[in-house]
Amino acid sequence: MTMTDKEIIREAMNARGWSQERLAQESGFKSQSNITGIINRGKKSVKVDTLFRLLDAMGYEILVVDKFDRKKTPLKVSFPKDYEE
Repeated sequence: MTMTDKEIIREAMNARGWSQERLAQESGFKSQSNITGIINRGKKSVKVDTLFRLLDAMGYEILVVDKFDRKKTPLKVSFPKDYEE
């Protein structure tokens, strides 16, 4: 099943039982309205660094899998901690 970036964020929030307010606090955003804007922003995609930031705050990591050789060890992707809002 393929999910959009926003669906991934919503699913992770549901799995953790987190509100938008809690996600904002844990990920360093100033307010819940920032999260609302990110996950309800029309067709526009979530910026990659923001996706990493939100998932990291919820305790998730992003793995890159070689689609041509799934036996290879996935690459664990991290993001810089000096990101800006």
